[in-house]
Amino acid sequence: MSDRLFSDSIQYQAVLSNLGKNSGQIKCAICGKNLVSKSECHFDHIVAYAKGGKSTIDNCQILCTDCNLAKSDKEMHDFMLEEKAKRFMSGMTLDPGLTSTLQQVPKDDSKMTKEKFDAIVGAFIEKHGNIKKVDFTRDKNGLPSVSYVAKYYGSMNELKVAFGLKIDIAWNRENIWDILTEYSKINPDFKQADLTKDNGLPSLPCILSYYPEYKNFSDIKMALGLDLNYELWTKEKVAEACRKYLKTHHKITQKDLRKENGLPTAKVIYNFYGTMQKFQEEIGSEVSKSQEFISKEELLRAAQIIINQNGAVFENRAAFLEVFPYSQSVIINRYGSFDSFADASNIIISNIKKAKYSKQEVDDMILSYLKAGNPIPSCAKQLSVLHLPSSSTILRFYDDWKEPFVIFLKMISITSK
Repeated sequence: MSDRLFSDSIQYQAVLSNLGKNSGQIKCAICGKNLVSKSECHFDHIVAYAKGGKSTIDNCQILCTDCNLAKSDKEMHDFMLEEKAKRFMSGMTLDPGLTSTLQQVPKDDSKMTKEKFDAIVGAFIEKHGNIKKVDFTRDKNGLPSVSYVAKYYGSMNELKVAFGLKIDIAWNRENIWDILTEYSKINPDFKQADLTKDNGLPSLPCILSYYPEYKNFSDIKMALGLDLNYELWTKEKVAEACRKYLKTHHKITQKDLRKENGLPTAKVIYNFYGTMQKFQEEIGSEVSKSQEFISKEELLRAAQIIINQNGAVFENRAAFLEVFPYSQSVIINRYGSFDSFADASNIIISNIKKAKYSKQEVDDMILSYLKAGNPIPSCAKQLSVLHLPSSSTILRFYDDWKEPFVIFLKMISITSK
């Protein structure tokens, strides 16, 4: 669960508290309206999550739909004011585009109307050519709350139709298999990296959600009758290949577990044996005293091979680790975090979990770093080394990861004069 959402236990505590305060009734904390079902309740952050508010019981209140939407309007208005103030303080002239967008945002004492919503969304589409549900959740876009989509259009597809955009396919068990079958006939060697909207295909998580009988992309390819193009390892085949290798080598280490050696990857070994030591004992190899050291360079070389075979973009971290020969623990041991490794190897994870930092925390960390006299990092790879938020975290709030550094450095230089 995202740390932005209130857990079921916190929601339950909020309901109990509300019942206790209102003589056995559930009421909106702002207007006092009676709420008779959970579908009418919005569990809201008293201090906005984007401003550092935590998803705890003491920061949770129950609101009706109207009050929740009005509160979202106020927060968006405050956000746009902050952006204007930041630009002004950094010595920049106020952006006319930002000013016109701010004028479309309702003030504290007004509510979002469909006309205002359409104006803001229309301006965003005109600038970017498209709009996705995730765009409503990225603070830097300045869009209204995604709840307005449901209120005025019912769904994202209906909104897209209204604005003349191409709609997303509504996937189901039947049309998923039909499109995969058709695509596989034309592209019998297609890879997991091909599962993209640009190819008119569903993502792997989408397929697996409708076909839980399959565990991974390999299962899907076998069901389609396609060649896997690699050895489908069983424990017996692993043992046979490793003993053959041992005839000319006295030992098998994690470094040796490569396709070019006729051996399975380390992931296969860990799946069957649990540890390298147990594996080495069972196949008759000399046993390592400790885990063999895998260098950063070796991890980068392995990543480059994967990129050459599958492309650099992966649906999520699990999709990358499924084809990567080393475990996530090895990556973290060498790089400190998976994000640092992804930056170093130029791997792109499309579906990134929500960053753990709020915008206020990101700004505070960058300001503190610059006030200590440090220069702007030369590249995104340095961020984790300098204990700063990752580039993916910063990009939730800014168009470029360097943007807040430039803005705040100018601000510091002006205020220090």
